[in-house]
Amino acid sequence: MVVMNITPKNCAIYTRKSTEEGLDMEFNTLDAQRESCEAYITSQRSEGWQVIKKEYTDGGYSGGNMNRPGLQDLLDDIKSGEVDIVVVYKIDRLTRSLIDFSKLVEVFDAHNVTFVSVTQSFNTTTSMGRLTLNVLLSFAQFEREVSAERIHDKISATKKKGMWVGGTPPLGYKLDNGQLAIEESEVEFLHHIYKRYVALKSVKAVIKELEREGRKSPERYSKAGNKRGGGSYSRGALHAILKNPIYVGKLRHKDKIYDGQQPPLIDQALWDEVQDILNKPVGPRNGQKLIRHKNLLEKILYDEDGSIYSPANSRKSSGTSYRYYVSQRILQYRDHPGKARARLPAHEMEQAVIKSLLHHIKTPSLAANLLLLNPRDDWMIIDYLEKNTIDAEELVRKSVTRVVIGQNKFDIHGDLKKLRDHLEDILKIKFPRENKVKNFCVSPGLLIKRSYKGSVILSTSHMTRSIHELPAREVRNLVRGIIWRERHFAGESIQSIADKENFSDVCVRRIIKNSFDTLMAL
Repeated sequence: MVVMNITPKNCAIYTRKSTEEGLDMEFNTLDAQRESCEAYITSQRSEGWQVIKKEYTDGGYSGGNMNRPGLQDLLDDIKSGEVDIVVVYKIDRLTRSLIDFSKLVEVFDAHNVTFVSVTQSFNTTTSMGRLTLNVLLSFAQFEREVSAERIHDKISATKKKGMWVGGTPPLGYKLDNGQLAIEESEVEFLHHIYKRYVALKSVKAVIKELEREGRKSPERYSKAGNKRGGGSYSRGALHAILKNPIYVGKLRHKDKIYDGQQPPLIDQALWDEVQDILNKPVGPRNGQKLIRHKNLLEKILYDEDGSIYSPANSRKSSGTSYRYYVSQRILQYRDHPGKARARLPAHEMEQAVIKSLLHHIKTPSLAANLLLLNPRDDWMIIDYLEKNTIDAEELVRKSVTRVVIGQNKFDIHGDLKKLRDHLEDILKIKFPRENKVKNFCVSPGLLIKRSYKGSVILSTSHMTRSIHELPAREVRNLVRGIIWRERHFAGESIQSIADKENFSDVCVRRIIKNSFDTLMAL
């Protein structure tokens, strides 16, 4: 009789529900998902499958991003080696985003973790399972995008009729049967803000005066009982009140203004006077000239070893001047930096930082992660960011604190609060919820090469939008990455591919990953 030794496999069950509705029931949908997963694991007991008692669950969290406590807890346990198999009821319980799915698969592969969906009968150990997952995720993302478009169209049609579409009522109004009605206790305060702005001609001065007088913003409560307001006005919030056409009986939708059904609170003449002051260009004060620093990354550009880059200039015999960032290793010690270029073209490096930061703000899925927004609740803000013009150079000056350049990528570090505050000021929006995260970091891919004349050329995936515009080397690596990825999905190991192609395994992994990133960016 042959006795087979079966290796135990720890199975983590992940459950999720997009809304909080029904979660207070004794047996809710999260319980139903877990029960089905436990039954499936029990059926695989002969294979050594066993349930991890710890629960990984996210009730009331969207599948459109990875900012979920239960999911992050699961990923931490995967990285610590406590999980062998991730079991979910359906694929869209784990994620609805193809980009997020690719990140999860990378984590799963790196730690030899298998992913299983119990109602769709496949796993990621086979190439067919991976293909099916990609197809299902494509439809899940398509469904989410179609639903968002449907909501956008409904809101647009509602606003064209002058109807309030919901949300927190503005200062001076309250909700009455779903429509705006006058809140008499706040009308005097609204008039006071408008008149004081006309007198002081400065939002900052009005805020300071309101603080001296001890006047706070009215308190509002959401349907969930969460309190908003009750504190001092920020510059962005007060500016939004002064620019809001709702107070003269209008409604704004994107860049269009419609006649609203709500009663006006501000006289048209006073409104026009306020707008004239707001739109008046602000020039230099006290006889001083406005100084705009030429070198955007001065004092914040470093290599991976911590050596700073300093601005430098060179002038050709023709009189043309060129700007560079030069490593202090060269300037001080005549020592070439081992992991980065000794000299970088200033304009191209600055454009790489500017366009990469702008790309993360303008791309909905990236903006949600960067600015800590909830795609389900904050989709109007995300949509507004995508469609409006932003001075990204000034955004870099205001919020970026350090740029670290490596061989194939660079990290942009910054102050998240300053980034959000500046976006509020220039776009006249208000970000929801205070958060404890103080800093942000984005890490775009970077291609450094030389032209046929010897000039250094920098490019990122955000600076080339068409495959026909990609450099020849990047096209070759894109094709290689796609072919190697298919071979790997078919069961061939990374090391085997590296040996046959005469590349290192690290290089093969990087080319495969970069090919996926390039395809997603095109």
